[in-house]
Amino acid sequence: MTENIVVPIFAFLVGALPTAYLAGRLVHGVDIRTVGTGNAGALNTYRQLGKKVGLAVMAVDTAKGALALFIGMVMGADDVALYVASALAALGHNFSPFTGMRGGKGGATVLGISMLMAWHITLIAIGIGAIAYLVKRNSVLALAAVFIALNALTAGTGQEAGLIVTCLALSLIVGGTHGLRTYKNFVPAIRRGDWRAAVEHE
Repeated sequence: MTENIVVPIFAFLVGALPTAYLAGRLVHGVDIRTVGTGNAGALNTYRQLGKKVGLAVMAVDTAKGALALFIGMVMGADDVALYVASALAALGHNFSPFTGMRGGKGGATVLGISMLMAWHITLIAIGIGAIAYLVKRNSVLALAAVFIALNALTAGTGQEAGLIVTCLALSLIVGGTHGLRTYKNFVPAIRRGDWRAAVEHE
């Protein structure tokens, strides 16, 4: 069916919209890839360009994930196409062809997807992440807590196999991208046994 081909392509293009890059250029005339951690995502935008711009980028990135999946549902794509579209939306965000294959890490985009797939589980996971942040004051650990909870709840509440696998795949995309972007700092910290430093890098 045509929609099963169109929907994943559309999802990738929606995900690839470089929100943080555009916000930096339009609002402050700054290339977000050249400041802070160089990550073209909501968190680096929040830290470098301010709360309002950062939250706006986060909202749009979340909406991108939800939109990519919602359009697929409206078009009647089958479950496999929707799962593929979800992964491509996250990969498009993380490796946008519009910004030299540089983007964010996909956390907000994946949560937008997850809200459409299982909103109740996602809200609980976000709540757990918020508690983790209040306790540790570390955004990396908080995000890790969200995705660990999301996977545990998805499997633990007996969701269908396709949803469980997709949730795990999306979490691996976010975690893998984070590892790829922070490798130069993460590995030396681990070798030193400095676990605190290992999780401080966005």
